[in-house]
Amino acid sequence: MAKMQEFKCPCCGGSIEFDSSAQKMKCPFCDTEFDVKTLSEHAKAVEEEQPEDMNWSDEAGSEWQDGESEGLRTYTCKSCGGEIVGDANTAATACPFCGSPVVMTGQLSGALKPDYVIPFKLDKKAAKEKLKKHLSGKRLLPKAFKSENHISEVKGIYVPFWLYDTDASADIRYKATKTRFWSDNDYDYTETSYYAVHRSGSLGFDHVPVDGSASMENDLMESIEPFDFKEAVDFQTAYLAGYFADKYDVTAEECEGRANERIRHSTEDAFRDTVRGYSSVVPENTSIRLHNGTTKYALYPVWILQTKWKGDNYIFAMNGQTGKFVGNLPTDKSAFARWFLGTTGIVGVIAYIILYLGFVGEVNAMKKRISVFLTVILLCLACAFPVWAETESRLADQAGLLDTDQKESLCNTLDEISEREQVDVIIVTTNSLEGKTAQAYADDYFIDHGYGQGEDGDGILFLVDMGDRNWAIATHGYAIEAFTDAGQEYIMEQVKPYLSDGDYNEAFQMFAMECDDFIMQADEAEPYDVGNLPKEPFDVGANLLIALAVGLVAGVLITGNMRRKLKTVRKQDQAASYVRQGSMKVTRSNEYYLYSTVSKSAKPKNEDNNGGSSTHTSSSGDTFGGSSGKF
Repeated sequence: MAKMQEFKCPCCGGSIEFDSSAQKMKCPFCDTEFDVKTLSEHAKAVEEEQPEDMNWSDEAGSEWQDGESEGLRTYTCKSCGGEIVGDANTAATACPFCGSPVVMTGQLSGALKPDYVIPFKLDKKAAKEKLKKHLSGKRLLPKAFKSENHISEVKGIYVPFWLYDTDASADIRYKATKTRFWSDNDYDYTETSYYAVHRSGSLGFDHVPVDGSASMENDLMESIEPFDFKEAVDFQTAYLAGYFADKYDVTAEECEGRANERIRHSTEDAFRDTVRGYSSVVPENTSIRLHNGTTKYALYPVWILQTKWKGDNYIFAMNGQTGKFVGNLPTDKSAFARWFLGTTGIVGVIAYIILYLGFVGEVNAMKKRISVFLTVILLCLACAFPVWAETESRLADQAGLLDTDQKESLCNTLDEISEREQVDVIIVTTNSLEGKTAQAYADDYFIDHGYGQGEDGDGILFLVDMGDRNWAIATHGYAIEAFTDAGQEYIMEQVKPYLSDGDYNEAFQMFAMECDDFIMQADEAEPYDVGNLPKEPFDVGANLLIALAVGLVAGVLITGNMRRKLKTVRKQDQAASYVRQGSMKVTRSNEYYLYSTVSKSAKPKNEDNNGGSSTHTSSSGDTFGGSSGKF
């Protein structure tokens, strides 16, 4: 009997059915539709995926020949259990791993003979010089730690490594996306197209090393990689003269998992680099199989240095072939605190200054502050020589919202701005609109009282009606251009909170200063309008918090980087240094379109998008700009 094939949805994993009306495969769970041919090809590719196979045949090392190991002795540390090998001339010494005394236990036995050895190229002097260089420039390192007197042991050791050679075959399936954006007058659209991407091929690795000593930290040995196997020679006991050799106590089979992990990551990354042109790429299934895998046993040269500090033992390692030096260092907590607080404070102050300068650097902002300064001076002069004391024509407080001192101060401000800018700035309060709208009352009041300077009657009037808590702005002549609809809206956003709170003097002072700024902006550049409005007033508290946050982030980043320089021992997850040159082969490169989704988001509506000033005709036949509302 024929087997019925079941298709799974690439989107949600549900069972897919054929939709006769659409003549397509359709998922009943997510309603995604697929072309029959594409889905069949995708299903066939998934069905053909092979299981992983990352097994090795261990043939590393060989048996010692008669007489080869007679001159070698084993030494065991009673503290950490480390076992090292030296020649017959080696005197009593200390464990290179923990610094404890070691005892000779007899002739070497029960171990495989190494296949290869990389002889030492750098001596003990070079190791000490590298340590000095390693300790220099570390600002968070305790000063006393740098003294050479703390170096207790410097040992040259041949570390046992299992070397793995293999060809890795890979079949990897990815889920990839391409994203396209477009817009119309009402919406922004995002189209996401989904693809199934398959890559197959092979990649060769030579001499991937894994440390075979339990006494030696894997991360420490991986950190001094890579070793150049081109300089490896067949093992001879003569290379051990004057050095130690760590006796392996972790078998090649036990180290396979670490080798597999590194080979896997490098293989995945190599094939991922072949998938280009997508917005995102996520592996969905990975199958890696090893072929022709062999294992060899080698000794690699490593200088081990030990330093005592406050009862703790610090171990450093240097690659005896290349000179690469690593080893974690202690942190001076007081120095860390000083650097963190100092960095946070300095960067915070700089950030605050930048925020402030950015604020005052807006167009005409400095001129505004100069204007405020001049206004204060003129007000002081007015107190001593009250030349404007009897002139209240630009302030008509019919509702009695201000006291005598407030009226005098505000009147002086309005007169100073009006005379300097040659544009009347008027404030009117009332308890009754006399049956008119707030806008009509403001327009008529402007004309009836003869406001406006120059031939065009340039001026702006601000009306506050306490009867129904209305407000209105009337602009005439040049003020229509200087005070756009968006500009008036901005001004009232600054003024209305004070009106609502009953702080009328502050509201009127704010209105006057905003008028000064808006007129100067229109004179010197372009009027404030949509997309070109003043920045909000400088918020000291909020900007202090921003500056502090910036300082803290900078403190964390800078001191974190300084601490990272003290930690040079890191796990190595890659085997990229051991990829066989020219071994990368891609045998299959398929890409299938699956389906697409489209999302849309409405654009924000802005009725004032065109900017400018709207106008109307008053009862007197004059053209006015303006706006009105309630508070």
